[in-house]
Parts: sequence; C-alpha cells; structure tokens
Amino acid sequence: MNNFIVRTDRIQINAPIDFVWEVLTDVEKYGEWNPFTSQARTDFKIGSPARLLVRMGPTKFRITETVCAFEKPRLISWSRNFGTSWLLFVVREQHLEPISDDSCSYHNVDLLNGVLSPIISLLFGGYIRRGFSDVGVGLKLRAETLYRETKN
Repeated sequence: MNNFIVRTDRIQINAPIDFVWEVLTDVEKYGEWNPFTSQARTDFKIGSPARLLVRMGPTKFRITETVCAFEKPRLISWSRNFGTSWLLFVVREQHLEPISDDSCSYHNVDLLNGVLSPIISLLFGGYIRRGFSDVGVGLKLRAETLYRETKN
C-alpha cells in the first residue's frame, strides 16, 4: 500500500488552547478567516458528515468527509474514501498542543493511502500543504485578534 503524509510546520498562537479550540470549532465563521476551507458544516460527532468547501489552487471543491476524531481541545480529524479504501483513503488531522497558559501550537497532518496516493500527492500535495499552512496563519490571526479584544 502506498502511504504519503503531508504535514505543516507547527505555528505558535498566542492565545490559550481552549480559546483557540473555540475559534477552530466555530465552523459557521470559517468564511471570515479560513482561506482553505471557506465553508464547513458539521456537528463534530464521530461518524457524522463534515461538508466542506475547500480551495485547491484556483479551484474550489465541495466534498463530504466523515468526522473520525474529536478530542477537545487537541484534535479534530475527518476522513474520506475516494472510491474504495484501496484506491484512495485520506485522513486529515488538525492538532492543537498547549505551550503555556496563554499560548498553543497548531499543525495539520494529511495521511493519504491507496494506489492513487502517489498521483494525488504529486498533483495536489503542494496545494494541500499551502492550504493547510494558510489555515494555520488564518487561525493564528483570528484567535490572537479575538483574544486581545477580550483582554481590553
């Protein structure tokens, strides 16, 4: 089985992990800060759909994935079979990790498995990595701005 991993660097967010978690799970407001996934609808229950509008370069795609992990305040994950699992199975993980009482880190991991994974990685790996990095930057800006506003 072919396995490929797309990771982003950890980005430090100067706001408490629980505060950042609230921003990350407020999917109704993704369009205000998330350039990669401008729309999302889910209830975050394991096995529930996550309906997403994602940007891959100049193109936007509507996809439905399945919530497979929701571990407050550290991990959100969804997955999808494209065809069958041996053809292409993708799992996206979004991680938050505490650094201090007032800061945390955020990063993404995308696991691609199946016979199509090398082709998808080659064609879309750069878009995926860039998109996930954009999410980190957007989340940092949004969470830090809102957190500063609550302190004033």
